[in-house]
Amino acid sequence: MSTKLTPDEAIDIAYDTFLEMAGEHLDPADILLFNLQFEARGAVEMVETRDNWDEEIGVLIDPDAFAEVWVGLVNENDEMDDIFARFLISHDAEDRQCHVIWKL
Repeated sequence: MSTKLTPDEAIDIAYDTFLEMAGEHLDPADILLFNLQFEARGAVEMVETRDNWDEEIGVLIDPDAFAEVWVGLVNENDEMDDIFARFLISHDAEDRQCHVIWKL
């Protein structure tokens, strides 16, 4: 059994992937908003892995085997209310699967 990703590792993987792929998957207006607002309101957070990813990706997953990370902007209450991407990242370093749900 491999070691689970630390929250920092999961966040780094998600953010690097986000920066690499955002241009292909987000609306130009969302990219502009993200770039303008990220310094003040941006957040990349590891959240509790939800168990309904099968509805999104069509495959049942073990929530304990994956980290879920959100990339977005927080509001004045420090709640992430504008999510640009949700990542599901495998803890298994040998088979580092990554699923992304982009903002529509």
